[in-house]
Amino acid sequence: MPDAARPFRLLYAVVGAAVIAATVAAPTARAQAPARPAIHIAFLWHMHQPVYVPGESVRQSDAAGRFSYRIEDIFNQRIGPYTSWPRNAIRAGQDAGLPHAGASVSFSGSLIEGLNSLEAAGNGNFRNWTAPWREAAAWRTARGNARLDLVGFGYYHPLMPLLGRAAIARQIAQHRQAVAATFGAAPSKGIFTPENAFSTRIIPALRDAGVEWAMVDNIHIERAVAGYPYSAGGNLAEPNRADARTPNPGDWRQLNGLWAPTKVSAWARRPHRVAHTDPATGETTTIVAVPTDRYLGNEDGRGGFGALQYEAVMRQFEADNTDPAHPVLLVLHHDGDNYGGGSEGYYNGNFRAFVDWVKTQPDRFVFTTVQDYLDAFPPAASDVIHVENGSWSGADNGDAEFLKWLGRAGADGYSPDRNSWAVLTAATNAVETAGRPAAAVRWLDTASASDYWYWDGTEIWDSQVTRASNEAVRIAAASPANDTAAPTLFAPQRTPYNPGEPEWGRIQPRE
Repeated sequence: MPDAARPFRLLYAVVGAAVIAATVAAPTARAQAPARPAIHIAFLWHMHQPVYVPGESVRQSDAAGRFSYRIEDIFNQRIGPYTSWPRNAIRAGQDAGLPHAGASVSFSGSLIEGLNSLEAAGNGNFRNWTAPWREAAAWRTARGNARLDLVGFGYYHPLMPLLGRAAIARQIAQHRQAVAATFGAAPSKGIFTPENAFSTRIIPALRDAGVEWAMVDNIHIERAVAGYPYSAGGNLAEPNRADARTPNPGDWRQLNGLWAPTKVSAWARRPHRVAHTDPATGETTTIVAVPTDRYLGNEDGRGGFGALQYEAVMRQFEADNTDPAHPVLLVLHHDGDNYGGGSEGYYNGNFRAFVDWVKTQPDRFVFTTVQDYLDAFPPAASDVIHVENGSWSGADNGDAEFLKWLGRAGADGYSPDRNSWAVLTAATNAVETAGRPAAAVRWLDTASASDYWYWDGTEIWDSQVTRASNEAVRIAAASPANDTAAPTLFAPQRTPYNPGEPEWGRIQPRE
């Protein structure tokens, strides 16, 4: 029963060996401890299919027998996530009268192309597939923000920390145009970078594209503080001490009730600002980093409410949720079209159960969009932290070197990943020298799809970057050369990553 409903309460004080019971006045007449703010809960559902073969539609690739499976079947297995189920989930929150309810969705441009091609080819499963999205995109929260926030993204799903500034901004702009044309949605202020991959070096490119906030997997926020309680159980090597630039928040706790092998911090579940300083000019650019929850997001991706025990897990943050101006924000991020997180149960029955649960305790939990949260609780201008490089855990745990897409050479000295980056870098320079002819740029951007590195190890995937890059170079070669184009440089790397320090317990050489 809430205190306000009690006519009186009993206060027990221990004095020596005596226990004294005393009647206390009504709550309005006594000092009360400050109320803790509610924990805020938000969602990011990631939707994506690649261009499986550059230059070919889904049906063209299937007709050519490019793969051992039918690509169209992959789309047909995801009818609900690509049509009405996300709309249904958001509507459940709206119909329940929750003023801030909604979700962020990252919907790649290549997926839009694939669905449009299947609709045009007569696949009835995707007839008028955009209608539910257009309907939900028009809904607004109590703060006037989109309940369905189609956040920024890279059109072809590129790994942004390994791309150049112009390419990043270009792919965000192309994606924004596609979202507006396809869904009638206004530009989002935020972005979920492909694979949740982030590095402070991409901040200027994000700002070039008009992005105000970016989602960052919160383990990379935690690992960049002094005195981080490292555990190898997180399946990441020891953090580099050069990244430990943020004071220790000192609120570490071990979560129970889900897979969470490292200690976590409530402080790392609040938005902060991150910055990049240009070493040549000294200019500093900042952006808001919205932490996405590595462990809770993974668990929610198994099936939503019920798979993740919301009450039992989330209440463990309440003791450290002490700042009413910046309450804890739990962003549950995962694929919206795979496994349990892409199921009918996730978006319908389980999500309605979540809505019913959160309605009953508004003083403890608030279902919100990220934008509504940031409008109400913006991080202070002075709240600037550092984050280490990395992505989400679904990609070999998202290490700081992006090794899922930049794998080291094997015993033969060859790395298909690094070969592909070399090809793309050379093709980029050819396209820049030619003045960026539009047709060449399209092939070049297609070549940057991170899927081609992620699914490496087979000839068909390893060849896709070169296939698309060759077309870009062929078109560029027919265009007038621009000798003033600057050299194209791949983002500098180092090996070992942590010289003079341990990596998986072994001290790395300094040379």
